[in-house]
Amino acid sequence: MTRRGVLLFPLAVLLGSLAPGCDSSSGTSDAIDVPSDVPADVPTDVASDVPADVPEPAGRDGLMGWHTLGPEFLDGSSYDGMSFEWDYFMIHDEKAGFTGSIGYLIANPRRLDDLFGNQVPKGANVAVAGRWPDGKISSEYVNFGYEGFQAGNTTRSLSAGPLTSGAFARMTPDPATNRLRLEGQTDKASWDLTVWQGWPALSVNDAQFVPVRDATLGALSPADENWNVNMVWPYTRITGTLTNLATGTALTIDGHGYRENSWGRWAFNLGGWDFAVVGDKAAGVMWAWQTYHFNSTILDYLDLAVQRDGVLDFQTFRAADGQLGWRHDGWRWDATATQCVPRDAVVIAQNAKYRVEAQVTVGDNSAPMLSDATDATKAYVIFILFPTVSGTVTDRATGDVVATFSGQGGGEFATARSDAPVKTEAECASWGTETYSSPMPQ
Repeated sequence: MTRRGVLLFPLAVLLGSLAPGCDSSSGTSDAIDVPSDVPADVPTDVASDVPADVPEPAGRDGLMGWHTLGPEFLDGSSYDGMSFEWDYFMIHDEKAGFTGSIGYLIANPRRLDDLFGNQVPKGANVAVAGRWPDGKISSEYVNFGYEGFQAGNTTRSLSAGPLTSGAFARMTPDPATNRLRLEGQTDKASWDLTVWQGWPALSVNDAQFVPVRDATLGALSPADENWNVNMVWPYTRITGTLTNLATGTALTIDGHGYRENSWGRWAFNLGGWDFAVVGDKAAGVMWAWQTYHFNSTILDYLDLAVQRDGVLDFQTFRAADGQLGWRHDGWRWDATATQCVPRDAVVIAQNAKYRVEAQVTVGDNSAPMLSDATDATKAYVIFILFPTVSGTVTDRATGDVVATFSGQGGGEFATARSDAPVKTEAECASWGTETYSSPMPQ
């Protein structure tokens, strides 16, 4: 790997916040009793516009409890305060003219008042970003803290707020249909959406689009850190309403997307991630690329499903095995985030059976997600990407192109913010092109 960057500034931020009298070993104190079911004040019906002819639930159960409230996180680790978990949903609706994502995050759910617990955006959070029909891009992050915070340890329920601004977030499971209702409001947007598996056949395989765990990526205390990525519903259907509160435009959503659940104990601000996903169901291709900066190799992989003769063929390509490479050729400076962001990516995967070549085109279609909730988050940026992704799948034995895919995708690029006031595109390329890359397979 050529990822040589060292994030000294975020490490100083994290360690510099250790004040006298702060005991980072109090990992089991002040635990809260988190309810094991849906909060009583959360409605249990789902959005009324779900089509009546949706087939019976199939594939993978997506209504599991929050992992960071499960048994693994009740072991008294002194690093438990840095535990956090995302449930992330892409939304693509070409007819409505919207593409974006909504992410629900819980952090330090047991309310540990120590060094690590005070460096994550504790309690509940929601992140909303999108490109609207008028072409304008917005992003917003809200930290609710523990205001109205409830989350389920046996079902995927969440409630947060309301704040004085009116902001709130809710997630309500419907076990009868294996669907989730997503509700919320921030200053810029409000939504009431229902999401479910749109391509259940992707979720019945036990080797691809499944949880992948890396216990080697930690830079602060490697023996105590880990991160898990689960592409739980690789291709989703999503319906409901989404309103741009700045313009008053209310969109009726009937589209598709992607759902990812990721969790662990990890000093995220000493690393980062880079990923993109596209599902082209008409072409019979699901393409999902993951990479995590600096220390991880286990989480550098591409999961692929390609339909051949009516049957999905599942493949995983790993950078550690020489099967996966990528690079970013174009970069630009984002003055709001004070950091460089890629304009594109070339991703090539190859094993004994297939060669997969993909072009991720971002251009200026990205938005920085920023938060001032903690010193660590202030020094960090998650760029939300709105790329188009196109590519080919070639059978290596015959040389035949067995699938050509394209579509509106999504992704992120996350890293520490720069302390430079500005960089040219050439300086951004010098900073990022080699660091955020991996050798291409031959």
